[in-house]
Amino acid sequence: MEQQLQYRLEETPRTGVLALSSLQWLMFMLANVITVPIVLGNAFGMGAEATALLVTRTFFVCGLVGFLQAVAGHRYAILEGPAGMWWGVFIVLIQMARQTGLPMHDLQRQLEMGLLIAGAMYVLLSVSGGLRRIQGLFTPVVTGTFLVLLSLQLSKSMVEGLLGIGFGNQQRVLPRILFLSLALVALTAALMLKGRGILKSLAVLISLAIGWIVYGLLGLLPSVPSDGKIFAVPQVFAWGAPEFHWGIVITSAITALILLSNLVASVQAFGSAIQETPSADRFSLATLVSGVGTGLSAMFSTVGLVPLTSASSLVSLTGIASRVPFLIASGVLAVLGFFPQLGQYAATLPAPVGYAVLFAVFGQLLGFGLKDYGRLTMDQRNIFVISMPLLAGVGTMFVAESAWEYLPPLLGYLMGNGLIIGVVLVILLEHVVFRHSAARGASS
Repeated sequence: MEQQLQYRLEETPRTGVLALSSLQWLMFMLANVITVPIVLGNAFGMGAEATALLVTRTFFVCGLVGFLQAVAGHRYAILEGPAGMWWGVFIVLIQMARQTGLPMHDLQRQLEMGLLIAGAMYVLLSVSGGLRRIQGLFTPVVTGTFLVLLSLQLSKSMVEGLLGIGFGNQQRVLPRILFLSLALVALTAALMLKGRGILKSLAVLISLAIGWIVYGLLGLLPSVPSDGKIFAVPQVFAWGAPEFHWGIVITSAITALILLSNLVASVQAFGSAIQETPSADRFSLATLVSGVGTGLSAMFSTVGLVPLTSASSLVSLTGIASRVPFLIASGVLAVLGFFPQLGQYAATLPAPVGYAVLFAVFGQLLGFGLKDYGRLTMDQRNIFVISMPLLAGVGTMFVAESAWEYLPPLLGYLMGNGLIIGVVLVILLEHVVFRHSAARGASS
């Protein structure tokens, strides 16, 4: 049951409550931000220093965009964090780059361009009023197929990561790492499902801290570089100048469009938590600022962001909807991005710990896809529209990259990407081949 609001959106809590609420927001932000850049740094094959800088750049962008949203976008206390869909796509593309021999440096520059174009799309949709029309393309059949395919394609990296394969150049499963990872998955799931109050809100941070401590006691933590700078301005285009690649641009565009539904859901959920119906202007301005934020993610070479729905849960649990402590915490998080040594300590988080905790969290992404399917009537038409793209997409994931080498590079990339194959096919079946009967499948 939701707690009655003690402080509404425009109210300022008294001094003691303000301090504690700001600290709670900051810890909540760290719990939702810290793991992804560390896991991505490991996936990219970055060293400790580069991973630390990725962590601090992520702090800076998340804090800055969250602050901008609260004062000029949706104007709610909704934290910005790395989108599960964005970093999932990043890892899938990293897998493909390794299979095709593409240097990570080239992929990173192409990802920057993909994010820049995605941000420009958001801005254009906001100022042109085309947001609602584009959203109509992504019916439950389409979004469900995207989320299921993304989860399945990502599962290989997630399982290998939590098993410790590649950790410390180890290519075999060590029993103690396996045991620790399974324990962390269980702990995270238990806190998320059975935890109450602040324990549930900080489930990710608690699991990360416990895993971190246990690995430290076992002597498995990497050393912290001692020659790092105390203060440094986040570097613009740290991965190099953006580079255009059609396949990655198409993947980024699809990801960005689907994430619009996440943005809308986050704003709606927060409105519900404070007993308010968000106006159309809030959605439009939120999309505009998200476009700016996605562009900033590209400029500072981080993963794409999204307003996180979990913010409404924290407000419901605490009864504090005030923007003031949220703005303070967002500002502090952005300032932390100027202190690389903090990132260096954060980068000692063992990759298996990050993967194990995110395994429990990322399972919800697959769940969201299944929920989308659950909104449909499973008649023959919808079964066909769902099954054909899933079979084609998953089957493509098992085809060797070398099978496409005689095709033109762009076509080979697209044909070898099971995610793109499945999504393009489901859009064609849903909106072109079976367009006139599409309305029959959805149920309210």
